[in-house]
Amino acid sequence: MTLERSAKPARRPFSLYPRGKMYGVFDDLDGVRAMTSRLVELGLDDEKVEVLEGEDGVTVLDPDGRHHGLIARLVRYMQSITDERELVERYVRALLEGRYVVAVSLPNRRDVFESACRAFRDAGGRQIHYYGMFVTEQLSA
Repeated sequence: MTLERSAKPARRPFSLYPRGKMYGVFDDLDGVRAMTSRLVELGLDDEKVEVLEGEDGVTVLDPDGRHHGLIARLVRYMQSITDERELVERYVRALLEGRYVVAVSLPNRRDVFESACRAFRDAGGRQIHYYGMFVTEQLSA
């Protein structure tokens, strides 16, 4: 499991859209570990798993784009008129409340998608969403 705790998260590249990623919120590291172990059993490389926590996680999500420059600010401004803004705000709230946000890059295979979704749910993940091509799919509340 890769735990993202970069001293300088602002140097990470800004993603215009998290296409091909599944996101979810976990209350504790036990749930994160259980889900990650299940994904590794499914053959996903643990480097595809990104765990965010606390203020560092908020900086990585960069809800207003200020940590990644002008283009990031413009992208976040444009996203503010879509549902994506609300999702980012939910993830930020979860991080500030002491929970963990996990993002997993998935290959374009339906069986892996379904198994990853099951792994998130079985380990106690909530607010699970998949960001596909031009669509965000809600997988749990």
